[in-house]
Amino acid sequence: MRGRKLFDTNAMIESLKVHLGQRDAYRLTGDALLDHLRKHETILNLVTASAIEVAAEAESQGLPAREGCKDLAVLLRAALKIAPEDASRRSRLVKQLPSLERVREKLHAGVISARHAQIIADTVAKVPVKKAEAVERELCRHAPRLNPRQLMYAAKVTRAHCDPEGTYRDEKEGVAQRSVKMGTNEHGHLHLIGSFDTLTGQKIQALMHALAKKRPGDDRTTEQRYADAFAEVIDLALATKVLPTNGGERPQVIVTISYADLMASLGTGYTAWGDPITARLVRQIACDANILPVLLGGEGRPLDVGRNHRTATPAMRKALAVRDKGCAFPGCDRPPAWTEAHHVVHWLHGGDTKIDNLVSLCSHHHHVMHDEGWKITFQRGIPTFIPPRWVDPDQKPMRNIRVDGAGDVHCGRTSRGEVAAYG
Repeated sequence: MRGRKLFDTNAMIESLKVHLGQRDAYRLTGDALLDHLRKHETILNLVTASAIEVAAEAESQGLPAREGCKDLAVLLRAALKIAPEDASRRSRLVKQLPSLERVREKLHAGVISARHAQIIADTVAKVPVKKAEAVERELCRHAPRLNPRQLMYAAKVTRAHCDPEGTYRDEKEGVAQRSVKMGTNEHGHLHLIGSFDTLTGQKIQALMHALAKKRPGDDRTTEQRYADAFAEVIDLALATKVLPTNGGERPQVIVTISYADLMASLGTGYTAWGDPITARLVRQIACDANILPVLLGGEGRPLDVGRNHRTATPAMRKALAVRDKGCAFPGCDRPPAWTEAHHVVHWLHGGDTKIDNLVSLCSHHHHVMHDEGWKITFQRGIPTFIPPRWVDPDQKPMRNIRVDGAGDVHCGRTSRGEVAAYG
């Protein structure tokens, strides 16, 4: 290195600042714009590759220890303020690249990213030594044409073919490493982070994909559809009678709220875990849940506990299944076992728990009924949905095509002939 001019990072920084200050990207169009995007990505790859080389020199000079850091990854994270995963990746590549000449060449040419390099390096490290060179060569050949996720799949397939025993060990290790972490944020929203073995992962994906399919008129994001699918799985599990008990009771959600607040849709309720939820959400829960009246003394001590009541009986649910054939919301295809019994006139407003005041709704459309202003009437004993004006200015009545022809099922009527829903 002596006698050779050191790379001028300051000049590169100033050059990029000048470019950003000019704000002349608008002058590029079509192929020229796409070419510039590609060249910028090459620059990013080259800068990262150079940063890894500098990090390797920092490691060789013992800089992490001198700075009081336990290893190179900690130094990079602390000194550069980069994400832990980025610091870890660079630190690992510092150790891996010297023995992977082809990967290093691709990285230094700017045609692959550090993420590509890590995938190849990790795969090569797992295969038998006698096959490592061939695997590195094959993956380096494909990497420039693949994004990291595609390359990861190619790496998995390559390893499965050349090292089935090692792949099986990884599968078994995945079982040992299974985990789920749960925690709530400041809004009381539950966050889940999970890791599952391959077989369990396939079961989960098959189930979630099936439940998250788009429905007619569906405007939910992909993430929302999968969140709703997960919620449906939970509802289905809670509806079974084979779950283990806890304290003599089947798993359940317990919410406490004053009767006055519940009636007025104001105030706050509290779950058994101490999380606050709004009265409006409690009203939705109360639509198809057991309510246990509790009389509290002046200091909040229970004085009397009543019996739960007002949920649909098993016989009523069978009648709803015959009449509604599943979720009755127009266009929904959820079967009866995946639905909840919705009170059209809410129980809190004097609505009776009887067939001509109940409608089968899946969890998603139960939310829709409570939050988006839809109404329900009964025509010849069949639930008919009236959309809000923002959905249909004419508010033309709609119903699920599955219930057509079901009017001959005797379900009873109210004295008025119709029951209007609360939005």
